[in-house]
Amino acid sequence: MGEERAWESGAEEWVAMMREGGHGSHAPAHDAVIHELLPPPSGRALDVGCGEGRFTRALAALGYDVTGVDRSPKLVAAAQAADPDGRYAVGEIESLPFADASVELVLCVNMLMHVERPEAALRELARVLVPGGVLVLALAHPMAEAGEHDEERDGLFVSRYFENEPHPIPLGHGHVAHQHRTIEQYVRASLAAGFVLEDLREVAGHSASTPRYLDLRLSRGSGR
Repeated sequence: MGEERAWESGAEEWVAMMREGGHGSHAPAHDAVIHELLPPPSGRALDVGCGEGRFTRALAALGYDVTGVDRSPKLVAAAQAADPDGRYAVGEIESLPFADASVELVLCVNMLMHVERPEAALRELARVLVPGGVLVLALAHPMAEAGEHDEERDGLFVSRYFENEPHPIPLGHGHVAHQHRTIEQYVRASLAAGFVLEDLREVAGHSASTPRYLDLRLSRGSGR
């Protein structure tokens, strides 16, 4: 089953898991870091890879003029049903249905790991941002992606860190995949797309001793 079909077939399970706080979806420390990296509300914002809309709703509550975007029509429908007054659209991260330099902020949470061509996706995010606009990019930490947590020692055993390979994630009757990349690869791809790195945060998991999330605040350079 392809990834797009897997998201559609597993949409209901994903919505239930997110709204019940499963799959690490409501990690308070991670949410707090994302909020710290956000600029003040100004102009239009996009939540790219919005899923069932949790962060879109949160941005709207903070005063952002936000639109949620996701490739899955079922997830967009679920987001709209939970937020009838909100704005949502179906769209691919590599070809967003928005004009050049039309938004001030893009939030992209736990989504770029699913993209096979991050360079193309980052160029597209840069395209829709105004010069100086901000991208807050939240990711599963590459060390956690390449590692296994040893509960007895409360440590992380990491192997094949430099191997760019997909990691299957069960979803419904199929699976989706995280495309493993290193921190260097994410940063270099962002710089190549015309972004300037303003901040980088590493967020611990539940044990507080090993990394779980990698969050970047980037701004679109004026040269693009």
